[in-house]
Amino acid sequence: MNMQFNLKDDFLGFIGTTEFLPKDFDQFTSTKRLRQLFLVLSNNILKDACFFSKYEQRKLSSFNLRQAFIYKINQLLPSNILKQTNKIKSFNFCKNSTLIINAYKNKKSFYISTTNVKLLNVAKLISYCYTNNEIQLLLDKDLLFHEFVYQKVKRLHKNKEVKDLGNAISIKGKNVNSLKIYTSWKDIQTNKPNIKDELEYAIKSIKNENYEQVYLVYPKANDFKRHIPVYVDELKNKNYVIKAIPYSLRSTIR
Repeated sequence: MNMQFNLKDDFLGFIGTTEFLPKDFDQFTSTKRLRQLFLVLSNNILKDACFFSKYEQRKLSSFNLRQAFIYKINQLLPSNILKQTNKIKSFNFCKNSTLIINAYKNKKSFYISTTNVKLLNVAKLISYCYTNNEIQLLLDKDLLFHEFVYQKVKRLHKNKEVKDLGNAISIKGKNVNSLKIYTSWKDIQTNKPNIKDELEYAIKSIKNENYEQVYLVYPKANDFKRHIPVYVDELKNKNYVIKAIPYSLRSTIR
C-alpha cells in the first residue's frame, strides 16, 4: 500500500521561513491567529519537550513559526534558565543532550535517536525541530486535531471512562449509551459533506462493536456550523445515532 502525503494538505508547521498553515476558516482569518492555533495544538504533541504558555502564544504569533521555535529553544537552554531565575538549579547533562545542544549552538548537523534516551527537554525540542542544519517542524494535522479533541473530551467527561483508541475516542459511563468519536481535519461543506471513509468506520462500530452513538468530528468552518444527522439504509433496523459534528477551535485564541 503506497502512502502519499501532500505537505500543504496533510501537515502544519514550517520548513525554514516557509509556513504551512490551514486556510482561513471559522474565526481564524489572519496569519497571526493561525500561528497561535498551531502553537496551541503543538502543546499536545510536544508536551514532553516544551509548552507554549498563553502569553507566549499571543506574543510569538506576531513572528513566523521558525522564529517562535528558536525563541522557545533559547529560553529552555540551561544558561538562560539560570539567568531568568537567579537560582541554583541542577541539570543532568547526559552525553546525548550535550551533543545536541552543542550542535545546535555551533550550527552543525547531528543525528541522535531519541527513542529510550533520557534527554533534557531542550535537547528533545532541538531534535524534533532540527534537520539538515535547518530548523523545521511538520506535524500531521489530523493528529493535531485528534489530540485537541481528546484533551477537551477528557476534561468535559471527568466522571466517564474516556479512551484514546488511536483512530477514535471512546466514551463510556454508567447508565449512558457508549459513544465513539472519529476525528478528521477536513473542510466539510454542509450541502455536500465528504465523509465517506469516516462513515464506513461508524457503520462498523455500530454493527460489530455495539456502539449506539457515533460522532464524526471535524473542525468548525464557515460552511459547517451545525450538526448533520446521517442516516444509513443498512442500519435501518438498529437503534443508532450518527452525526457529523462541527468542533470549534476558537478556545485556542482566547
